[in-house]
Amino acid sequence: MKTPNPYIPTKALLRTIFKMSEDNYLFQFTVEPGTIGRCMPGQFLEVWIPGVGECPISVCSDSMDGLIELCVHRTGRVTDALFKMEEGDWLGLRGPYGTGYPVEKMEGNNIILVAGGLGIAPIRSLLQYILHRRERFGDLIIAYGMRHSLDLLFRHEMTSLYSRNDMHLFIGAEEVDFPEIPPIHAQLGRVTDMLRMAQFDGTYLAAVCGPPVMYPFVIRELKEGGITENNIFLSLERHMKCAIGKCGHCFVGGVYACKEGPVFPLEDLRFIPEVVECVNC
Repeated sequence: MKTPNPYIPTKALLRTIFKMSEDNYLFQFTVEPGTIGRCMPGQFLEVWIPGVGECPISVCSDSMDGLIELCVHRTGRVTDALFKMEEGDWLGLRGPYGTGYPVEKMEGNNIILVAGGLGIAPIRSLLQYILHRRERFGDLIIAYGMRHSLDLLFRHEMTSLYSRNDMHLFIGAEEVDFPEIPPIHAQLGRVTDMLRMAQFDGTYLAAVCGPPVMYPFVIRELKEGGITENNIFLSLERHMKCAIGKCGHCFVGGVYACKEGPVFPLEDLRFIPEVVECVNC
């Protein structure tokens, strides 16, 4: 069988559009089965809009063959064009690319998922992966923080998680107004405050995704809880373009974030510029 050209996108049909907040929409696409490989949690796709350009976006669901969900924040030319599209329109997707969260290593272990802001999108893909295979994993904790509760993404899904008895969910914001969530669970605070309320120890593996500014503080909390660097996995935001390590846009510290990452174990980031301060928290 001929190997597909990694630069040529696959035609994808925009199936549904769901507004989650002012500048964050959930887009669901369908593609011909077999044209897009299995998207593992933490990996990303390149979204191409003819005449506009392309950009990398993390997969936000435990994808099934032929069905893909992307949570998109309006932030530039490509995403702005995507927000103007309608159901039934088509665009191009290629991928998946990158190294995701180590789900095989995580199996059989207690897991803590930490998300800040839009970082909940790739964390959601890992969460769904775990919930769809719940018997393979131990205890499960989710700590999710944001600036304002109006920025809460996947609101109805998060509400439904509170009814589960096989996991623990901590949601917080610097400004709080959670009408759909019981007040007892609506905490005022940052994601680090949520971590302090959670009960975890060195038996947990941690998956983290969010703005880089939060990483030093989150890592400090995880380390103080007993989790070692080899069991903390971070998704790094870098400007990725080609997605296959050719253009050099994401080359940092001797590695291509689009290939070796975007998910790295903390112990591998010790000598990579801009994140070394996280290791020494």
